[in-house]
Amino acid sequence: MALLEVENETLKAENRELRKKLVESLRRGGGGGGGGGDRRGREPEKAKERRREPSSAKDQEAIESDTNAVLLVNAQMEAYNESIPNNIPPEKRLPIVNDKMKRFMDGFSDTVQILDLKSGGAIIKDRSTFMKRYSCVFRESGSKLLGSCTKRFYYDASNRPTFCIDYETHASLVTAMPGTPPDGKLGVREARTEYLIVLYEEKGGKLTRMWLRPDTDKLGCDPTASEDIIAHSEAFKAFE
Repeated sequence: MALLEVENETLKAENRELRKKLVESLRRGGGGGGGGGDRRGREPEKAKERRREPSSAKDQEAIESDTNAVLLVNAQMEAYNESIPNNIPPEKRLPIVNDKMKRFMDGFSDTVQILDLKSGGAIIKDRSTFMKRYSCVFRESGSKLLGSCTKRFYYDASNRPTFCIDYETHASLVTAMPGTPPDGKLGVREARTEYLIVLYEEKGGKLTRMWLRPDTDKLGCDPTASEDIIAHSEAFKAFE
């Protein structure tokens, strides 16, 4: 297991480096690369439950994919952090929001879901709801929205889905009021900072599922929280 410290402003450079190493690995017959930050041999239990031999064209796509969870998560975070000015007319602002959404959604599967780690229940059940939620986030959060991955664990295996567990901070996040439609049309919450632990699953070259758990101890942004401390924390063990 290896811990990658990720600065948001280096995502593009990391993407380029990871893609180079991935291509080199594929040429050697490997199954992908994590830039030295992958964990082979063990996967989270939720990943193990879904491991099976390829039996369809869709499964074959996963084998032939030239990407992985890290590359896709980095790309969606780049799009997530594109600034949208607050002080421009709606007729100019909404097209910017829509363009940002297209770039953000590019790496997500048509069947993408967001699940609660503790209960296993769906927070976001399908792509349509997913898009409504993030349209609200991008439209209402505006120029100060900033997501960052501060710590990462990367799981890779040949010819199988890839995974990463990211410790994320989301500043100036605005979402719909609890219990209301995710598009925010019935009201939104005040801007806030959220600390999350997210398990991403990549399959067939797309992000298919995300499991969320609050980072209540804020280990992600704690510079003294080493890999060993995090790996032995209750929150991290819940993903195994």
